[in-house]
Amino acid sequence: MAALDRSGALSLDLPFMDRAREEFIRLLTRVDEADNTRLPSAWNDLVECAAENFAREEVWMRATGHASRKDHDIQHRVVLGVMREGALQAGEGRLLQVREMARQLRSWYARHVQTLDAALALHLRGARFEPANAGAAGAAAKAAPPVWSALREAVEHVSSD
Repeated sequence: MAALDRSGALSLDLPFMDRAREEFIRLLTRVDEADNTRLPSAWNDLVECAAENFAREEVWMRATGHASRKDHDIQHRVVLGVMREGALQAGEGRLLQVREMARQLRSWYARHVQTLDAALALHLRGARFEPANAGAAGAAAKAAPPVWSALREAVEHVSSD
């Protein structure tokens, strides 16, 4: 499958966001290139990366009062749910479905980066959000109990609004 971002068109000009984007793309490429034996493991690594990246972005959006946080978070929750379903399918040996998910995920991810992540990057620059803060926020997101708790908190917060 063709590389998602050889041109740098998905660059957000924020090193800490670009590193996360590059890691996601690297793992998605690994999924694309995996043989059937390695596909479940490669997919699980991608799901874990997405969960961590999405949780960090949620921390950043909350910390800076990002206006589009709810819409952004909803996309993350839906996509992560589908990706977790893909992990179950991979475990059951339904690898064609997982490969189709990867193909569709590639298209979604490019649009997501160019729209919601680009808006978040602009907001973070305007808020003078420093990479040092991003590291602390990322550590807080990673140190928290499993991402399920962050997602549960986000769902409870959305439903209480």
